[in-house]
Amino acid sequence: MEMVSRFVAALEAFATGDAMGMPTEFVTREVIREKYGLIDELIDPSEISLIHRNLVRGQVTDDTEQVLELIETYYRTKRIDSEVTLTALRTWCTRTDAAAKGYVGPSTLKVLLGESNTCNGTTCGAAMRVLAVALSVKQGDIQNLKKAIWESCLCTHNSDIAIEAAMAIGYGYHYAALDNSYETIIDQIIKGALEGRNMGSNSYVGAHTGHRIMWAVDAIRRMSSPEEVLDFVYEVIGTTMESNEVVPAAVSIFSYAKENVWLAIRMGASVGGDTDTIAAIAGALSALYAKGHDIPLHVVKEVLETNQLDLYRYAKMLAAMFSGDSDACGNLFW
Repeated sequence: MEMVSRFVAALEAFATGDAMGMPTEFVTREVIREKYGLIDELIDPSEISLIHRNLVRGQVTDDTEQVLELIETYYRTKRIDSEVTLTALRTWCTRTDAAAKGYVGPSTLKVLLGESNTCNGTTCGAAMRVLAVALSVKQGDIQNLKKAIWESCLCTHNSDIAIEAAMAIGYGYHYAALDNSYETIIDQIIKGALEGRNMGSNSYVGAHTGHRIMWAVDAIRRMSSPEEVLDFVYEVIGTTMESNEVVPAAVSIFSYAKENVWLAIRMGASVGGDTDTIAAIAGALSALYAKGHDIPLHVVKEVLETNQLDLYRYAKMLAAMFSGDSDACGNLFW
């Protein structure tokens, strides 16, 4: 039951980060800072949103919806590979009419709608959904973790830049769930990035996720306020939807907030750019590290009720797979 509770907390943090960051997605850091300072509540998108005025306060986006769809699919099929992942994403897209809602990333959307046969995206879609992968692999099975993350990327983001970023945060989630120290988690995030760098079939010019994280974490040690960190992340690391910006941005925020999950989410929602994904990733990583979260109960309740989410159900699936329960996965993921 302890593992289930921890995974509930991680999923709650991810969904809350998604919902908190949704209204400010692609709003500039300057506008957010002037209007809200450091965001400390759910915001109605009609107040500020550039792209989500069709959504309501507390609503999650494709980040949370895709993660939950994949958790259930991996649990049901007992497989994590490219074909299963693509089928699940197409099912989700059709059932939720996600394209009409306007929150599916460009690389994923083109593949799901059949508008492109290429799957070489460099944006953050694979990293965004990798929480489902990282916690569905049996604990400590790093070889299968590496393969599972790679497989989950292939259908939409088979590029060196995207796989490196997904591998980085996937390792971070998995090692955080294994009760490791902060230093070990950061080391494994960097290790995952470096291992993933050359795994994509399509190579592009771009900054290395692992190197950005190393540099950022070191710099943030000398910073004294959330605002200083956010200005640095926005102005130096970048917060566009490119995977080699989103993942370093989220890890940078985690490196400052650490076990303060609510602070990680608030910072992610306040940084500007791809705020929903950054806040979701930073929040989930912090929650796994903290073995729980400190998000105000009324905020979690509003997010769960607005989206009619039963996260306990998904956490039980994750706990069964992560623990290696033979009835859940039979160790037959390949």
